[in-house]
Order: sequence, then structure tokens, then C-alpha cells
Amino acid sequence: MMFTFESIYKAYRACIRNKRNTLNAIRFEANLLENLTDLETSLQNRTYRPVRSLCFVAHSPKMREIFAADFRDRVVHHLLIDAIEPFYERKFIYDVYNNRKAKGTHAAVKRARKFANTYRYFLQLDIKGFFYRLDKNILFKIFYEDITKSTLACKEEILYLANRIIYHDPTKDVRIKGDIKAVEALPPHKTLFKLPKHKGLPIGNLTSQFFANVYLNRFDHFVKRVLHVRAYLRYVDDFVLFSDSKEQLSRYKEEIMEFLHTKLDLQLRDSGILKEVSQGLDFLGYIVRPNYTLVRKRVVKNFKRKKAVYLDRYEALRGKMELAEIKAFLSVRASFLAHAKHADSYNLINTVGVIHESDPFDFDRR
Repeated sequence: MMFTFESIYKAYRACIRNKRNTLNAIRFEANLLENLTDLETSLQNRTYRPVRSLCFVAHSPKMREIFAADFRDRVVHHLLIDAIEPFYERKFIYDVYNNRKAKGTHAAVKRARKFANTYRYFLQLDIKGFFYRLDKNILFKIFYEDITKSTLACKEEILYLANRIIYHDPTKDVRIKGDIKAVEALPPHKTLFKLPKHKGLPIGNLTSQFFANVYLNRFDHFVKRVLHVRAYLRYVDDFVLFSDSKEQLSRYKEEIMEFLHTKLDLQLRDSGILKEVSQGLDFLGYIVRPNYTLVRKRVVKNFKRKKAVYLDRYEALRGKMELAEIKAFLSVRASFLAHAKHADSYNLINTVGVIHESDPFDFDRR
């Protein structure tokens, strides 16, 4: 059974790993047994409804609207994903790298470099406003067909829960965090508040990320099984095809546009990028070439800017900074170095990555 206390508790344990110190998680844990029991009852009685979300605008790497589900609903998201992930892992093609175990950005870049070493040209495409243009009716139809044809147990429970999550409108019960004018200033096609209710999934939820792969799975198989593209990889809505023929890649693009439009009601952002691999593929924060990989200039520029702000503060306060501020920057630096270490960036790490010769918090120099 899917809606048992044991299954819900397991989903809670998975959810708490990265959210233990959030206010929502602390409140949930304060009455843990009661909250888990209430969830069990509402799921078994089919009375479960998602509660209020938190909405805010993120500005990096670009402005976008984020809906953060309540911790209670995050537990339910984990419950659903735990039930369907093994099934879908067998359906997804190998070269999809977002939101999958043992995949991720670094694996995607490594694979792209392998293809760049094998083929002469690449075609890079992405989908226009993917999470906002995604059609909930098409998504649920795909999901329903997949689950009903499967040998999964608890099909009724899975479909019930997926229906609740997919068709939930987070704009009806929401708390705006930060400047409400920033939300209001978003273009109509980039906010769920101004879209038709059958369009769009909230960015920020585990289920939205997973459903993105479900929605595009048939497209992935179209590229691999119908177009017979041997070298193809995708990360969310950004995908790359490789070939030794520029003309062949151009033909692929036309057929891809037709499939996305007719089957998934999606459009490509623009004409895409068709280049020789020697010119470099700008992908997931890296520039990938056949024989080496570099960190993207914008990533380096952003870190330099944050580093300069930190050093100015450090000098102005003569090193007497709040520990929280120091830790925050060191976290940014650690993230940058972790990113850079997956490229051919020895000199970059040893110049840009160093904070200050005399900085007592530059642990690499101590």
C-alpha cells in the first residue's frame, strides 16, 4: 500500500535531509506524529489538498518566479516520486541528465565533451518558456497512459495523487515573500498568476522537475528512435544534437519543431545554435570543446564581483566581519571552486579562486 504510515514516514525522512533547519520543517517536526497521522488519514480518505505556497522572485541566473511548497506538501511530493521513479527510470533514455540519480550537470558536460570529440558539428536548442508553456492536460494524459499500462501496484493511489499535484493552482493560496512589485512586474508569459490555469507548473517543486522529464520523455524517444540521432543529450529544456553533417542537423531541427508543436504544444526559443564543435558549446556553465572544457565567462565574472564585494567589506571592517557573512561568502567560493574543478581550470582556480594573501579565512592558504 502506498498511503501507509510507514511509506509517509519514509517520504518525510527523505524530505527532511535538506530542509531540517527551515521554519516549515521545524514546525512540522514539533508535532511530527500528529502531522504524519493527519497526512495518512487525508490521503487514505482522498481529502488531501495542497496548502499555501510561498512565492518569490529569484534574480540569478535570470529573473524567474519560484513557488515553494509547504513542508507538508513536500513530504507528499517525495511520496509520489518514491512510488514512480523506478518505473520511469526504465522508460527514460540514458542521456537525460536533470533530476536523476548518478546524473547531473557534470555528467552531462562530460558526455557532451565525449560527443564533441567524436562529431564535427552540434545543434543546440531550447524550449521557449518551458515550465510556463507546459500543458497540464497533455501532461496528465501522458502520465495516465504510462501508469495504466504499467505493472505498478497502487495505480489508483498514484493517479489520484498526481492529479492533485498537477492540477493544483498555487496562485489561489499563496504568500508573497519580498517585493510584491517584482512579481507584478514579471511578463505575462513568465508568471502563473497571468497564465491560463491549464498551463504551467510551479518552478521550485520536486514534482515539477520530475514531471518535466515525463512530459519530454516521448520527445526524447522521438529523437532517438524516429530521427535515429545517435549523439543527443538533454538537461531540462536545453538539448544538444551532434553530427558530422550540418545539413542533417538542420533537417533534424525542422522535424523537432513539428513534433514539439503538434504533440506537446511547445515551441523552440529561437533558431538555435549550429556550429562546429571546435567553436565551443556553451552548456550548463561551461564552454565545451573537443580537447578541453572551460568555465563560462559569466560564471567567472559573477564570482569576481562577489569576491570584490567581500574584500571591500573585509578591508573596510579591518577583518572584523560577522561570522555569518564570512561563512556565506566561503559557501559561494566553495561552490565556484567545485564548479571550476570540473573544467580544465588550474590557473583559474589559483588566481581567481584565491581570496586574499592575508585573509585568515582563506583556508587553502593556511
